[in-house]
Amino acid sequence: MKKIIIGALALSSVIFAGNGEELVKKNGCLACHAITTHKAAPPLAGVGMRNMRFEGKNAKKVIMNSIKNGSKGKYPRFANSAMPSYKQLSDKEISDIADYILSLAPKAKEIHDRDSNCKGKGMMGKGMGMHKGMGQGMKKAQGMMGQGMQKAQGMMGQGMGMQKGVQ
Repeated sequence: MKKIIIGALALSSVIFAGNGEELVKKNGCLACHAITTHKAAPPLAGVGMRNMRFEGKNAKKVIMNSIKNGSKGKYPRFANSAMPSYKQLSDKEISDIADYILSLAPKAKEIHDRDSNCKGKGMMGKGMGMHKGMGQGMKKAQGMMGQGMQKAQGMMGQGMGMQKGVQ
């Protein structure tokens, strides 16, 4: 069901993308954003992919809110960058820009393939800013927690008169 919703969202985005592309150029968005490469702000394709992945059917609404009201700190790699608000744009213009951004989501793979720091790391999937091995640290911590729980369960079992291996 989720794939159908995301597919429909992407298809509707393509229909309105033409006007959105013109608005992105006209309003200076490309001064900070690029389509598939990094500049002072996240690539528009990455913004589309991240919002589709984490926000699902609310992706367009979330992007529209960021355009209208500005944003800061949503993307860990760009934590020191702030996007200004574009309240002067009409709701229709903001909607068209959001559709355009969502239509770029399939190009996000180019970001992954081009960024030498992310080869094999799945950059777009690290929504919480996990990068360069941090995921491995989390796995180790989870493993230690699991081992600690096993030991604690074993001690609890022995303390209750249970012998090792008897459940």
